[in-house]
Amino acid sequence: MIKATISGFYDEVSFMLEDQLAALKELGETFMCPRTIDKKNIGSYTAEDFAKTVKPRLDAAGIRFSSIGSPIGKVAIGDEEGYQKQLKSLAELTGIAEMMGCKYIRIFSFLLPAHEDPAIYRDQVMAKMRGFLDVVKGKDVILLHENEKGIYGNVASRCVDIYRTLNDPQLKLIYDASNFVQCNEDPVNAFEMLKEYVVYYHIKDCDKETKVEVPLGTGDGCYDYIFAELSKRNYEGFMTLEPHTGKYAVLRKPVYFFPFMPLALPKFYKAFRKIDKALGKSPLAKVTRKDTFMIQYQNLKKMLGEVG
Repeated sequence: MIKATISGFYDEVSFMLEDQLAALKELGETFMCPRTIDKKNIGSYTAEDFAKTVKPRLDAAGIRFSSIGSPIGKVAIGDEEGYQKQLKSLAELTGIAEMMGCKYIRIFSFLLPAHEDPAIYRDQVMAKMRGFLDVVKGKDVILLHENEKGIYGNVASRCVDIYRTLNDPQLKLIYDASNFVQCNEDPVNAFEMLKEYVVYYHIKDCDKETKVEVPLGTGDGCYDYIFAELSKRNYEGFMTLEPHTGKYAVLRKPVYFFPFMPLALPKFYKAFRKIDKALGKSPLAKVTRKDTFMIQYQNLKKMLGEVG
């Protein structure tokens, strides 16, 4: 049985907190993963600013954080100034996490130069990741590494390398099937490699032909397999919707109807037509960012209900 607590990146509904809170209320949920609040990235808030301008509204609405969707670690491996700024930002985010009773902060393992062997940068990555762990040492916070394209830990083998090398109780892993699909990794093989180290799941799906995100259950993220295996393992924890299908809502009509756009952006044209078919939408139908998020939410609830 899966005992999932559903959370979400509600900035995919709106960048404004009041709209995010309204969506949470509509769904009857109480957990969110903050990334953009009032058009400002969560990593740009100090704990003091957050306490004054954001926390009172969250408290009034009864909303809690499942994790903090920070940008920490999404900086070029050679950008020392950027890294130092992120160390300071992480200290502020740790204060925000403690203030909110939130256990987790999402991090990444540094942007690497394209077309170069990631092994060249391994030692630098590990040293700088240790710097992040030093910031949270002794705090009631766990850093969650997300597999993301373009970073050192974009594939399962290097996620394992990070976890085993750093060997720190304050570091665990996020599993994101869509990101693995975008990196040409088999999400089932990645799941099997990482399942002992993963404590948190991001939920989004992806079409492997176009590498464009699609509604949950309609892509190649192998969620039927993943949810069945999590049910066998009696998984209990957060599943955070990060569908990224807002681009479908925003771009589909320009891609369909602006001259030459189907030729200029063929992968989006093909992916959007697949989504239309899966959702039973005509090209002329209006679809909002909120609509796509709500569809993802209902798909997740349905799939979880099917596995128990």
